[in-house]
Amino acid sequence: MNFKLPFIPIRSQKPRENGLAMVMDKGLSTNEAANLCEIGGEYIDFVKFGFGTSLVSKNIKEKIKIYRSCGIRPYFGGTLFEAFLIRNMFDEYRRFVDEHELDLIEVSDGSMVLDHAKKCEYIHQLSKHYTVLSEVGSKEESIIITPAKWIKMMKNELQAGAFKVI
Repeated sequence: MNFKLPFIPIRSQKPRENGLAMVMDKGLSTNEAANLCEIGGEYIDFVKFGFGTSLVSKNIKEKIKIYRSCGIRPYFGGTLFEAFLIRNMFDEYRRFVDEHELDLIEVSDGSMVLDHAKKCEYIHQLSKHYTVLSEVGSKEESIIITPAKWIKMMKNELQAGAFKVI
């Protein structure tokens, strides 16, 4: 910090258990990724390559190296998981993740209908090989989840092996 203000808690050092921060990379260039690391790397724990941008972004492997160099764990967002899953390409998705040497993976069903028990099976299976983040909720505004159901879904996903639910 450039100036210490009172009543602001000290930020814990990486690796953190609390106060985790995630930033979405929606198609940054390698220079922009390096700049992000320079100005905020110590505060950022995860970078999510959002909306399937990892399929079309140039230099994705280089950006992964850049993020790792400043202690940030990169991962592909859940929409990419869904894009592979809806095409019955789960094994190809795992190979794609492995080709990029990622150890963090997101499981979501925000853009597709996926039975919750089946989603938990994917979380359980993937948690044997990766750290799993799961996402509860839908991108479709007409799908309303009650708070009680939301809590139950989060608990089920944590029990299935998710590290955190976002």
